[in-house]
Amino acid sequence: MAQKELRFGDPSFREIRKGNFLYADKTEYIHKMIKTSKCCFLSRPRRFGKTLLLKTIDALFQGDRMLFEGLWIDQSDYQFEPHPVLNFNMAYDEISTKDDLVSWIKWDLMRHAKREGVLLKSDFTSRQMFEVLLEDIYTKYGVGAVILVDEYDAPVTKHISDLKLASANRDVLHDFYQSMKTNIDYIHFALVTGITRFAMTSLDSGPNNFNDISLMPKFAGICGFTIREFKKLFKNRFKKTLKILKKSGDISQDADVDALKDMILNWYDGYNWLGHQNVLNPYSILNFFNEKRLRTYWPTTGTPSHLSQLAQARPLDFIQPKLNSYLYQDIKMAELEKMSPGAILFHSGYLTIDRRISVETVIHGETIKEEAFILKTPNREVALHYKANIFMQIFKNTTEEFQNFSKNISEALLNLNSHQIANILQNLLSGITFKQHMPLEKYYHSLFHAAFVGAGIEVLSEIAGSEGQADMAVFLDNKIRVVIELKYRHGGKYGGVAENDRADKDIAVALDEAEKAIRKKNYAGPFRLSSTKIFCLALAVCGRDRVAARFVDSDV
Repeated sequence: MAQKELRFGDPSFREIRKGNFLYADKTEYIHKMIKTSKCCFLSRPRRFGKTLLLKTIDALFQGDRMLFEGLWIDQSDYQFEPHPVLNFNMAYDEISTKDDLVSWIKWDLMRHAKREGVLLKSDFTSRQMFEVLLEDIYTKYGVGAVILVDEYDAPVTKHISDLKLASANRDVLHDFYQSMKTNIDYIHFALVTGITRFAMTSLDSGPNNFNDISLMPKFAGICGFTIREFKKLFKNRFKKTLKILKKSGDISQDADVDALKDMILNWYDGYNWLGHQNVLNPYSILNFFNEKRLRTYWPTTGTPSHLSQLAQARPLDFIQPKLNSYLYQDIKMAELEKMSPGAILFHSGYLTIDRRISVETVIHGETIKEEAFILKTPNREVALHYKANIFMQIFKNTTEEFQNFSKNISEALLNLNSHQIANILQNLLSGITFKQHMPLEKYYHSLFHAAFVGAGIEVLSEIAGSEGQADMAVFLDNKIRVVIELKYRHGGKYGGVAENDRADKDIAVALDEAEKAIRKKNYAGPFRLSSTKIFCLALAVCGRDRVAARFVDSDV
């Protein structure tokens, strides 16, 4: 049998099957889902196969059995009865008000109505349109419609930095999904997919709840490649790939096929949604076998807009997230107004479940045990790129600018060059947009901490001593520690000669305050017993991006 080709882009299930492209058979999962639930919800990271899953279900309900020959479902009791299918992709463009979202939804409903020969009045609300459409389709065919929704959360996540618009869009989506639930008798099956659970309120409430299969072990492998699928689908590619990697020096000359498999799993495996097996990133695996190079693929395709916007507002929380003791509801539920960085990173694919634990919590005075999770970075691919990626999102840097910052700030600290340190940090802050800016000392503290972490520098924050608490300490080359005290002055708006003179005075005052704190509170004290050299750095920020620095002899 000829080796199946790899298919890239966004192909339909029909294209894959007709073109004899490689396909991981997910029809057993689909059959199980259809048999056990009428309405389902699934969250998975971007580029994990959600869209292909929806297209497979679409083809299944078209009733074309020939497309499924040789797949699991072809040998099952499934009858391939055709049903009308309504597809929605909520990643609409140009939404600046909730009315824009309503217009897009109405346009989608009118599109389906035209195809099905259903008359919808333009002055209907979107909810009325949906209800009429579903009822008339049922009357026409005698069976309920199948509803497939892709990127259901996009109108919320794309505007997460504008909480007012994001909340308004969530309310519009509430009406849309509520109309599905109130007209459940006219629906045969529905699947709603997305990255997050920010817009899930309307799906979780009321008598006709959607069945959330995202963390059900029996559906853990519904997207991506399980290890068994990986070994079966790519078995004819391992030897050739091993030969090429040996030639390029990416793998040792004495490595065998099993060593190659282990290396691939180390790079691209590790995702877990409470299943018995981990899941490999499908996008990365396909690109790896296409290019035959061990490198990062998935992380370089872009960052979800909501993650980028939230990281800019809370840099330290996202570049160095907490990994332990997330309760089940913390992971499963991500409320728009109470967003946990760990939950957001988990749903976005940058963290995954390491293991389950039991924790004790007190509810109404009663101690009970609850299930909780320890999170981790899924694999080498994400670990290598994650911090750099978040850094570039926060500071609006290119890859080259990030690499230059990492190199230059390390050299400036090692050389104890305070003027260079100030210039580098000042240039870094120039990437902070007006909307991101918060005139708070703790904000700049978190920005600089995030910058050091992103640059690969070991850093601690808020180090308690006998007389006070130092802002930061960075560890360089296992020989030098730089204890940093930061002071911030708002300064207002600067411009013109007089204002610039005032800015110079403000930042000089802030720098003196930082030096005074270092001298008075003995911030270097907690590190004196170590064998490393200790230096203290006074750091000042004024306005949005003026930075000054001065090394201080804390023994004076």
